[in-house]
Amino acid sequence: MSTDVLADLPTRFKLVNALPATFFAVLTGALLLAGAPGEAPGWDNLVEHGRRYGWVGAVGAMALVTVTALLLEPLELASIRLLEGYWSARGPLGRAAEFGRWIQRQRRDRVEFLLDAALVQGMPTEDLQLQLALMPQGELLPTALGNRLRSFEEKAGRAYGLESTELWPRLYYVLPEPVLAYVGKARNQLDTASRLCLTFILSALVSAVLLAGHPLWYALPAGSALAAAASYRSALAAADSFGIAVTAAIDVYRLRLLQEMRVDMPADTAAERLINETLRDLWTGDTTASVRYAPADSDILVIFKNLRSGRRPRPRS
Repeated sequence: MSTDVLADLPTRFKLVNALPATFFAVLTGALLLAGAPGEAPGWDNLVEHGRRYGWVGAVGAMALVTVTALLLEPLELASIRLLEGYWSARGPLGRAAEFGRWIQRQRRDRVEFLLDAALVQGMPTEDLQLQLALMPQGELLPTALGNRLRSFEEKAGRAYGLESTELWPRLYYVLPEPVLAYVGKARNQLDTASRLCLTFILSALVSAVLLAGHPLWYALPAGSALAAAASYRSALAAADSFGIAVTAAIDVYRLRLLQEMRVDMPADTAAERLINETLRDLWTGDTTASVRYAPADSDILVIFKNLRSGRRPRPRS
């Protein structure tokens, strides 16, 4: 693939899909060309096989990586969901999910216990309150990443009677470009760290199989496992940034959505909650829910002309 073609690919595609696929392909391909699993990997084997396949093999490998990255692009959400802990309720994954939820419950109970003890003793509680804020109050997921994202889903928009999972796909269309860019950057960081984490896990497993008979090379799968752990920590930090960005966007721009929908603007937060409750009913398919629409500028102009001419405007239905 030419450099021009690579340059035309979106940055998100290169970070989230192409980079992890390239790393996995290079690692696995290098081990196979170096002689694994039949013998311990060696530089001479790598050079000899590299010369044998030459540029044809390199171009073929690059094409394979590109196709694989393209095929993985629709699975971005699925990969995030996997790390969040949205696993099957049956079989081994179901048992693993239940064990993970038990661990997360123990973590939350421990933080709540320490927070209560600190309040009784008059000790600083800022760190404990922050830890508790990063855990959902409702149903827990089996992973820390899933619970961190769910905690933001619970809190974002809740003060205004909104559910972030219902609001965000609609609010996204009315956000200004600088906000979209900021949120998109945070989302790219989250997706990249998550995809790299999964890639390093897969690399550790594959390299462990290929190098099972060569103990001197066990450092490679161990290093991949450590890289997976580091990527997961990065994903947690990126989840914080993404959650804060989404929460702030909802706080600042939620009323812009009402303006774009021509809904009467509320006079206060209490009235806004009533409107949002009705909108949530509409968004979930309730055909009996109804909101009052505000007149557009063109409607106001017509009303003004009618008043000047002495004609009374028609009442709105």
